Amino acid sequence: MDSLINLVGHFHPLLVHLPIGILLFAILIHWLSKKEKYTSFEKIVPFTYLIGALSAILTCISGLALSTSGEYDEKILFYHQWLGILVAVLSIAGVFFTKKKKEKFLQWVSISLLIVIILTGHFGGTLTHGAGYLTKGGIASKIVKVKPSITNAQEAVLYTDIIQPIVEEKCYGCHSQIKQKGKLRLDGKEWILKGGEDGIIIHNGNALKSELYKRIILDPLDEKHMPPKGKPQITEKERVLLEWWINSGGYFDKKVKELAQPATLIPILASLQNNSTKPSIMEDVPTKEIKIANQNSLNGLTKLGVTILNVAANSNYLTANFFNVIKTNDTIDNLLKTVSANIVWLKMPGMNFTSSLANSISFCDSLTKLSIEHSSITDIQLNNFQKLIRLHYLNLVGTKITLKGLIQLKGLHNINELYIGQTSITNKDSLIIQKTFPKAKINFGNYHTENLPSDTVILKEPLKK
Repeated sequence: MDSLINLVGHFHPLLVHLPIGILLFAILIHWLSKKEKYTSFEKIVPFTYLIGALSAILTCISGLALSTSGEYDEKILFYHQWLGILVAVLSIAGVFFTKKKKEKFLQWVSISLLIVIILTGHFGGTLTHGAGYLTKGGIASKIVKVKPSITNAQEAVLYTDIIQPIVEEKCYGCHSQIKQKGKLRLDGKEWILKGGEDGIIIHNGNALKSELYKRIILDPLDEKHMPPKGKPQITEKERVLLEWWINSGGYFDKKVKELAQPATLIPILASLQNNSTKPSIMEDVPTKEIKIANQNSLNGLTKLGVTILNVAANSNYLTANFFNVIKTNDTIDNLLKTVSANIVWLKMPGMNFTSSLANSISFCDSLTKLSIEHSSITDIQLNNFQKLIRLHYLNLVGTKITLKGLIQLKGLHNINELYIGQTSITNKDSLIIQKTFPKAKINFGNYHTENLPSDTVILKEPLKK
């Protein structure tokens, strides 16, 4: 008997849309039939109300069967259930009044029916998708709820600040106060520790034995895979964080800095700070107005191969690209110093650095982005950049700088993008760097690009005729 009731209940999600569509159509046809242009619609009003009433009754039966599963919040289920029954009652009243041609009563029925259908749908959506489902994913969601930012990953409470937001986004739809699929709730410590109908879901210290984690790493086509097919899935970064949380002991109150951190985890923790530290367009260009740069100096740099561009048509701030200039001299250094206040982005890839050039760059107090990858800069020359307090982007890829040299810049609190791949600095130094530059996303460049068949052209000798 229970299996039969369960089977009937499974038809509810399929049937529930029928009365909604049909009865809304019946209401529309009824109101249009009052206009002279559409009087012929009166003939089909009774039929649409009849079909709507029958589908509403079937939907109520399947809904009552589904409610016996015990997976839903009783309060919201109560409202949804009785509002659904009221829809069926009003639709039956609509059939009665259309046959008796009681137009005045039918008008009140149609208005009441419209309101009740909306309320029933709201509570039904809440049961299925969770609270606030109407605003999720839209502009309203950004107004209603702002995800807490992480300014320092090491100071964050692992569960509260990192793990819980993942679970909330990917799991609460089926496992929260509103709905408890498999009699499992994940919206509180006590519920997580209690587990569901299959027992305990977390074995502290062993993710691979934990049902919560095992369901996540199942083949997406497996019916036990979580989240279910069609729902937002756990990303690879989120999977790694969940695995680390469980393997570290599944603590709910410990900070990140209190737990052992594999080297591979450091970049992931650093990336969590992006939401709060990612530079905006306005950070690239200071808001303070500045005088136009010396034109003779700009012309001099241009003649020497430097590309100078205004950041915008109405701005006196500049970008300077030394792509075609790999050796500096006193002339370049002096010209750069005269326009230093206007430069916000300096690109010097492969530059042969001198102490004089490093000193000239130190006068660029408006500088927000500095790209000197594969240059010959040394730790001593790097020390000149301590004055660049507006700097938020620094690219040191492929240089000879060391950890000691980089730490010299600890006063640059606005750095939030730091590229240090192909240097003597490695992942092992991540914790020190993150503490020195707490806002920074640290990129070691440990990635590779797979070649596609189209990436390579094989040259062959022409066929001899």
